[in-house]
Amino acid sequence: MIVDDFIWVILAAGNSTRLGQPKQLLQLGSQSLIQHQVQTLLATGLPVCVVSGAVDLNDDITPHANLNILHNRDWHKGMGTSVILAQNAHNQKSIGWVLVDQYAITTEKAFEFYQYWKHRPTQVLVSQYQHQDINSWGVPVIIPHKIMATVNAPERGLKPWLLANQHRVPIHYFIWPHAEVDLDTKSQWQTIQHQESWHVNTQH
Repeated sequence: MIVDDFIWVILAAGNSTRLGQPKQLLQLGSQSLIQHQVQTLLATGLPVCVVSGAVDLNDDITPHANLNILHNRDWHKGMGTSVILAQNAHNQKSIGWVLVDQYAITTEKAFEFYQYWKHRPTQVLVSQYQHQDINSWGVPVIIPHKIMATVNAPERGLKPWLLANQHRVPIHYFIWPHAEVDLDTKSQWQTIQHQESWHVNTQH
């Protein structure tokens, strides 16, 4: 599949303060968390960009023709700097934004998310985590490049930016409960280590 107008961006620039070690490099099964995310999204047949920062990830990601890595020197200034960096690098593309620690995302669901957006490509598509709660939403999110180009750049991150501009930005919701699962603390990490499903997923 050749796609010229879309790219996944994995935001992976943080220093994992609450976890106490770089979550991007956590080893489960035969691969790191960042490699797992890269492979999951590349398997959709769509291009992928990784934004690194606190940790140099070049040696931890298998090169691929459909993959590029951007290094954010200003990562310590917040997620907004990674968003702006990727937006500027891919300013002719609509972007599907994903966090590095959303390890429960699957290739099948990510592609379904993309296909759902393709039927309404002028709208922002966000992940709704709870069926009955429209306020429970966040990334992954797809933002059309025309919207990113015409609305002020997100300085504090994606959700605050969308909330601040919701009167100007058409938003659609995609039910995706597993997208809410992430990895921030040592207790979460210990739980994940004992989840057989993760070990199975990281083998593919």
